[in-house]
Amino acid sequence: MLVDASVARSFAVVGWTRHLIQLTGGTILVADTVHGAYQDDPSELRRIRNALQRQAEDAGLGSGRAGRALAAVHGLDQLLALAPNELTVLTLNDDELELAVRLQSRRPEDRAWRHSLGAKARRLDAGESASIAIAVTRSLAFASDDEDALSLWEALAGASGQRTRDLLWQLVTDGVVPELDAREVHRMLQSDDLHNLGGPPW
Repeated sequence: MLVDASVARSFAVVGWTRHLIQLTGGTILVADTVHGAYQDDPSELRRIRNALQRQAEDAGLGSGRAGRALAAVHGLDQLLALAPNELTVLTLNDDELELAVRLQSRRPEDRAWRHSLGAKARRLDAGESASIAIAVTRSLAFASDDEDALSLWEALAGASGQRTRDLLWQLVTDGVVPELDAREVHRMLQSDDLHNLGGPPW
């Protein structure tokens, strides 16, 4: 399963990266730009981690917000420290790059194409575009919490993507975590202004 930054973030900030590894069969797959294979490569996940670190510093040490932000940073650090066999970065080939460009292009014809497939925003970001292009081309399962990404994925792949909520339910179904714990994690992700997880309620 290939996950975008929104799903990887959700599991990391609550300290459930190991659960995500289990759900993905032992290896979390992400597209290049969602994370980079090397320290200096572009990485949405590193940008998210650094933004949370800044929020912790701005909130002031000892505040509840700073504590929550630092806990999220720690979770992301654990995710980013995974070995390549547990967090694998997939690089786009030429065909995937062409599709990814169409998914984020500002050209009027590409916008019209995306809207015809159900997208509402003007364009996807680079990570979502790369994720969809790779997952569609390689027939991988796909998980995202972005509404447009899920709409475009379903139109292109002919199958529904999965949200963080769906993956949490899978953990409950598999007997890995109690429903009460999964429900509380989902509630926190939706209600905490550090995370603002969208999508339907539990």
